[in-house]
Amino acid sequence: MPNGRTHDIITAVIAPVVIMVTYYITKDWKSTGFIFTAYLFASIMFNGDLDANTCSYNRWWLLKLIWIPYQLMFHHRSIFTHGLIIGTVIRILYISIIPVIILSIKGDFNVIRNIDTHLLLLLFIGLESGAAVHTIADYTT
Repeated sequence: MPNGRTHDIITAVIAPVVIMVTYYITKDWKSTGFIFTAYLFASIMFNGDLDANTCSYNRWWLLKLIWIPYQLMFHHRSIFTHGLIIGTVIRILYISIIPVIILSIKGDFNVIRNIDTHLLLLLFIGLESGAAVHTIADYTT
């Protein structure tokens, strides 16, 4: 299993591939940039290693406290944290609790109606790409 520095190097090496493949598929620099940004975020801060005291976890600084319940719920490298697609979905659902609580307190859910589903899809593709590179590195090195 690679350490944090090795994961960061792998992220940097794969980054041009993510840009080229994304642009080839979308033919759109805005979509490419959005997916690439989500890829970087997932690779560096939003990957399966949030279930343990790791570089990804510590990069959240004081906000890392929000990941303690997540760490208590899941064992390190379980299918729920390192599983392709399921790990990303669970992290998205977990982190979505925060805006849901805020919206519940405000009592205003109109913002949900205005969400651009195309951007949500691009966000998910980028987040899953970053998490997948991380997980594949864990299982192949």
